[in-house]
Amino acid sequence: MIPLRYGLGNVDWQQRINWEDLRKRRVEKANQFLAKYGIGAALVYNHDRKRYLTGVWNHPYERAIPGTFCLFVRDNGFPYVPVETHLDADRVTEDCPWLEGKLLNEHELLQPRLTRYRTDSLLKEQYSTCARQVKELLIKHNVADMPVSLDYGSPGLMHALEAEGLTVVDGSPWIDECGMVKFDEEIICMKMAASITEAGYGAVYRDVRVGMKENDVQGIMIKAIYEAGGEYEEGWVVNAGDRTNPRSFNWSDRPLRPREFLSLEACHVNWCGYKVCYDRTFMVGAEPSELQKEIYQTGVEMQDRFKELLKPGVTTHELAEKRPRPGTNMKSVEQIKQWRATWSNHMGGMGIAWDSAPYFYEKTEDPEVVLEENMTVAYHALFWAEGEPGGIAIENTYVVTEDGCEALTKWPYEEIMVIGL
Repeated sequence: MIPLRYGLGNVDWQQRINWEDLRKRRVEKANQFLAKYGIGAALVYNHDRKRYLTGVWNHPYERAIPGTFCLFVRDNGFPYVPVETHLDADRVTEDCPWLEGKLLNEHELLQPRLTRYRTDSLLKEQYSTCARQVKELLIKHNVADMPVSLDYGSPGLMHALEAEGLTVVDGSPWIDECGMVKFDEEIICMKMAASITEAGYGAVYRDVRVGMKENDVQGIMIKAIYEAGGEYEEGWVVNAGDRTNPRSFNWSDRPLRPREFLSLEACHVNWCGYKVCYDRTFMVGAEPSELQKEIYQTGVEMQDRFKELLKPGVTTHELAEKRPRPGTNMKSVEQIKQWRATWSNHMGGMGIAWDSAPYFYEKTEDPEVVLEENMTVAYHALFWAEGEPGGIAIENTYVVTEDGCEALTKWPYEEIMVIGL
């Protein structure tokens, strides 16, 4: 186990995360995987992956709208990072001294905005300029004859790169594999993200009352998360009552009523770029019925069964065969108990990016990965019954340890908590 011995800040009396060392080791590791895949350089648009490679924290709207790419050149230190001279050049220069010599303005590495309207002629001109500048940098570093990877972007950019004589390949596999096995410091960052989320669950347990709306719960939880030091969170799932069966991956203004489940997830709360996936379900205003107890207990046992399976050497395909699978058309305690002998849900990798490797949804579709120590995965146990009783979600993020696994997410789930009284 990798203990969480300290808080979010910095002190003179205790060695905490050495960020300079971690940034360098991430880049060194990324170089190893570029070499493994035979790639000379990578254009990386993905918001989380850019942070992994550069250490730059920019506005998270680029998670949804691809804005700029960093150019990571094999065996040449930190990536080239675009800055706009009228906007963020001074800030990034001051905040990120490790990028000295790697900050390029729009005249040195043009960044055509993928989602911005432009005329065809201007669009072609911008992509051509960008591709020419990329090639000049690759020539400078003697990798222009090697493949260059692109994680995502406009077909126009890919065609412009190819018109410059560059070979463009898929930029997702190498960096996803690169991040599978975490450094110890990355595990600590994920534990910190979990602890921040737990501040949110604590506020929900303390402050939510019958008659509030689902989006009132959001407000209570996110206030506590940001006050506890969260950078941002990526989305929400807040469901009460009949919206829990089947689960709705959103939220509404529906009021919370007594004798209902409240299923809640502040999706992927970030701290220093690292995140966990973390669901809990509460009971509103009353003890659960016998059927609701059985529904909840099923989710508990799904988590416990999965935790028993998770250890070094097991493969994702083996987990896909053995993981608990949710039943259908369950209406009674007897049906649920009978079903428990069979058992699934998805498992996704976690860390710098959600749903990264190793993961599985279906054995026939997903690559087989042998789990190793310091891989991190999130397991989603979902279960519901037809009609009024509702449904539950319990999700934990785990790190694979030397001989088993450890839950990074510590909020109790073994017995359902009653809130709202």
